[in-house]
Amino acid sequence: MARRNLHSDHRGVSPVVGVGLMLAISVFLAATVGSVVFTASSDLTQRTPTVARSTGEFVTGPSGGCGGNTVTIRHAGGDPVPADELEIAVAIADADARLVDLPVPGTALSASNTDDPDNAVYDYCVGGVIANGGQRWSAGRVIRFQLNAGGGTVEPGDSIEVRVVHTPSNGVLAAVELTARR
Repeated sequence: MARRNLHSDHRGVSPVVGVGLMLAISVFLAATVGSVVFTASSDLTQRTPTVARSTGEFVTGPSGGCGGNTVTIRHAGGDPVPADELEIAVAIADADARLVDLPVPGTALSASNTDDPDNAVYDYCVGGVIANGGQRWSAGRVIRFQLNAGGGTVEPGDSIEVRVVHTPSNGVLAAVELTARR
């Protein structure tokens, strides 16, 4: 039998190189997937507080003075939420508005507190936990604001939708559909 020279025989090199490349690719893919999973999971640490069924009412009335066209959303139970972590989204038949950068220092909204291209929310008569420097929205406490009658009056029987949003998690704490009553 002829002896082979191990230094000149390259038949065993190809499988060893292939296994090495496959191992390197597997390690690289595992590291990539792991970093994506850990990065995504860090965003999940901000949980949305739990707010039990919330109630609300919308009473129509003449504009000019607090009391008419007032929306009230009551926290019925669950986790308390600081007012500075809230935004209020309002949807009326032909208008949308958003109350942001809460709480307000008094009872009036400034331009920085509204995203209201349709002029649906009245600048004054903001009350409850989102006014006067704010409080925590907790069981029994209310969010109160007034719609602008001049920006599209809502008649008794019309519906509006109000969503209370938790800004750090972008989760909806309460979604209430209200029918206007006098």
